Amino acid sequence: MIHDSLKRLERDFFIRNTKIVARELLGKYLVRETLKGQIIGKIIEVEAYLGPNDKASHSYNYRKTERTKMMYMKPGTLYIYLIYGLYYCLNVITEPEQMPCAVLIRQLFPIDGIELMIANRNVKIGKKFKNLTDGPGKLCIALDITKDKFNGKDSCLLDSRLYFAQGEKIPKEKILFNKRIGIDYAEEDKDRPLRFTIKNEIE
Repeated sequence: MIHDSLKRLERDFFIRNTKIVARELLGKYLVRETLKGQIIGKIIEVEAYLGPNDKASHSYNYRKTERTKMMYMKPGTLYIYLIYGLYYCLNVITEPEQMPCAVLIRQLFPIDGIELMIANRNVKIGKKFKNLTDGPGKLCIALDITKDKFNGKDSCLLDSRLYFAQGEKIPKEKILFNKRIGIDYAEEDKDRPLRFTIKNEIE
C-alpha cells in the first residue's frame, strides 16, 4: 500500500551532505495535501546545488538576497523561485543552518491524486503521464505549488501541507549521474555531475 510508506522525512534526513541527500531523495514521495485530496509523486530526478562552492547556486560565495535568504534557513525548508517569469521551481534546503545548499526537484512519477494533477495542468497528457510532472515547472503546476503558498515553509513540521515521505530505496547502480540543465552561466561548475536520475524512469 502506498499510504503505508507516507512517513514524513525528518530534519536529520536533510541536514546531511547535499549530494547524499539528493541521491537518497530518489524514490521518496513528494506529498501535497489539498482540500480536494492528497497528491503524491515519486521523485525520479533531482539536481544538487552546493551553495557557496557552486557557481550554479543562487548562494554562490555566500550571496544573500531577499530571494536567497530562504537558503540559509533550517534543513528541510522549502525554497521556491520563479524562472522565465512563468514557472516555479521547488527546492529543499540541505546541510546545517546557514550553509545555503539545496536540492532541486526536477521530475516526479505520478502515484496518487493523478486526476487532480491533470486538472491542475490543464494540458494534453501523453502515454505514461508524459507532460504531467516531467519537469520542475510542470510538477509545481500539477501539485499547485507556488511561491506565496510554500516558500520558506518547513516541510518537517507535522502541519506542513507539502512534505517529503519515505518511499522506495533506490540502489546506487540504478542511478544515473549527469550534468545539470540550464546552467551555462556557471563556468566550470556547469559540467559537474550533480543531476541524479533513476534509470529507466525517464524516456
